[in-house]
Amino acid sequence: MAVEWTITIEGRNEFGDVCRKAVRIDKSWERLFDGDLGLSIEDSKTIIAALQSAVVNHEAETYSLFRRVCPDCHRLRPVKDYTTRRIRTVFGIVEVRNPRWMLCRDCYPGMVDAFAPLREICPDRATSELM
Repeated sequence: MAVEWTITIEGRNEFGDVCRKAVRIDKSWERLFDGDLGLSIEDSKTIIAALQSAVVNHEAETYSLFRRVCPDCHRLRPVKDYTTRRIRTVFGIVEVRNPRWMLCRDCYPGMVDAFAPLREICPDRATSELM
């Protein structure tokens, strides 16, 4: 290996949660000898895919946490389950953790409905650029 590049992507939401993702690009001697100087298209696709994944995952997680708080009593709603959701973006498909929250038991006694907050911001499983 001739040169190894590590790019660290860091995001912080208003709750103070930090998301870090590292992307490593290896530039071999063979690539340099072949005249492959700088980033290749494949290198840039790797970087952009990692950036998009970090941003989408952190935004989805932050929004889900925000929606977990009951707007009436400000307590955390109970968790029904977690699934994964695939979201199509202009930079590829990103898989995110998709929680489902129950309605607040104190504010809605007897109701057993659940909702997935990511359906509110991404109902078609695609970002707005693809719609």
